[in-house]
Amino acid sequence: MIHLEKISLNQLFCLVILTQVGVHVLTIPFEESRHSGYDSWMSVFIGGVIVQAVIIIIYQLGKKYPDRPLPHYISAIAGKPLGSVLNFLFAVYFAESSLMVAVSYSDVINRWVLFETPWFVLIGVSLIIGVYIASSTLRSMATITQTIMVLFLICFIIIFISGMGKGDWRHFLPVGTHGLGSILKDTLPAFWAYAGYELLLYVFPFVKHRKKKDILITMSLANGFTTFFYLLISFIVTYNYSESQLNSIPEPMVFLLRKFNWPVVQSLDILFMTIWLSVTTVTVYVYLFLSARYLALVGGEERKNHTLLVWIIGIVCFSVGVWVSDRQWMYQFANYHNKATVIFTGILPIILFLVSMARGKVAGR
Repeated sequence: MIHLEKISLNQLFCLVILTQVGVHVLTIPFEESRHSGYDSWMSVFIGGVIVQAVIIIIYQLGKKYPDRPLPHYISAIAGKPLGSVLNFLFAVYFAESSLMVAVSYSDVINRWVLFETPWFVLIGVSLIIGVYIASSTLRSMATITQTIMVLFLICFIIIFISGMGKGDWRHFLPVGTHGLGSILKDTLPAFWAYAGYELLLYVFPFVKHRKKKDILITMSLANGFTTFFYLLISFIVTYNYSESQLNSIPEPMVFLLRKFNWPVVQSLDILFMTIWLSVTTVTVYVYLFLSARYLALVGGEERKNHTLLVWIIGIVCFSVGVWVSDRQWMYQFANYHNKATVIFTGILPIILFLVSMARGKVAGR
């Protein structure tokens, strides 16, 4: 069995945060300021609120099937043929998410730090580490994530310190002048940045708790922390850059770290990106793990060889990843991935919950 031991609420908290943050930390609030400009922090906040609403829906869905993860009970909601199709599509989405993170951060590392390192090496290192960890049990994976949380907190401190440079509070004023419509338009890119909470669809029955409500509280705290973290970055970047600069700097956090002078460390941006590699690896191995677990249930009968499935998915991701070093292709891939994220982390969970509610009412008559 892949689940001999359950994970604690603290481990769930760490898993959710580190799966959410990923590569987006370097780009916030570039994508979120396309329409809302210096009001992008509002879009980031609204995105976190919307995600919280989806988390509540996923929690309610999990409560209806407290002893089974989604790939086990999805056929009870959608029927066996459609359930197998949905399990396969979820598996593909999670594999694609893992590849997206590996490719995106390899691109950042290649452009900012390791200029001469071959592309296949950058992709390979990220995926090999991810596959190795994802091949283990959920409990082992969660324990490793707890350790990496320490590195995340170091990065948090680095970001906070870098924001203490010279800036201008007038960059925030006047508040709300871009209009509610523009702010809401940029809420969608903000929503993409919070992806990772959907792991609750699988891990719900494997979390130790006294009351089921403890799971919702932990998920809410984790999402609240991520929202605060993204808001902090948005404030720091907007404080340091004008609206015109925001529109032309795809990775404002890297620029900010590079220009910050700290006597203790010569190149703060290189230090940050080196440490942050371990944080993005969490997203890679969590999604590889989830992809294997959903793929194991395609066809209705569970496949037992979890390690083999993870390695197969990892090899497929690597094979695709070595051919996508072209940045134009990456943009197209990112656009597709963003649309898939809305479907698999928002729309599908809501539909599954509504169908399960409708089936329950029909059965109760």
